[in-house]
Amino acid sequence: MNNTFALLFLLASCTTIHFRSNNSVPVSFEGNPKHQKEVSIAGQKNFYFWGTDPEHHEVFIDEEVRNAGYDGISKVIIYENKNPQDILISFLSLGLYLPRAYTITGFTSGSPVAEDLDETSTIKDIK
Repeated sequence: MNNTFALLFLLASCTTIHFRSNNSVPVSFEGNPKHQKEVSIAGQKNFYFWGTDPEHHEVFIDEEVRNAGYDGISKVIIYENKNPQDILISFLSLGLYLPRAYTITGFTSGSPVAEDLDETSTIKDIK
C-alpha cells in the first residue's frame, strides 16, 4: 500500500505556467475593431523532475506578441496543449522531463515583419 502512494507522489506533476503582461504592447481580452487578422503564437516550457524544477514558468503575453512582430493583440485566448508526443515523452522519461506547450490566439492588425521575429516563436496565421 505504501508503494502505491509513493508511486502516485512521484508521478504527480506540479507544472504551472503563469501568463502575465508587462505592458510592452497592448493586450486585451476584449475586441478591438482595428484588429481583423486572427493569429496564433505557439510556445513551450520545459519542466524537470516531476514538475518540481522550476516551480513555475512565467510567460509574458505581450513579449510573445512583440517577438512575433505584432504591435498588439485583442480577444486573447490562451490554451495549454497536451499533445500525444509530449505525453509519451513524459511517460518514457518517468516524469523526469515534462514539456508543456501553449498557444496564444487572438486578433491583430497587419502581418509580422520578418526581421522582427524571434527565432523561438512559431506564428500561424489563421484563415
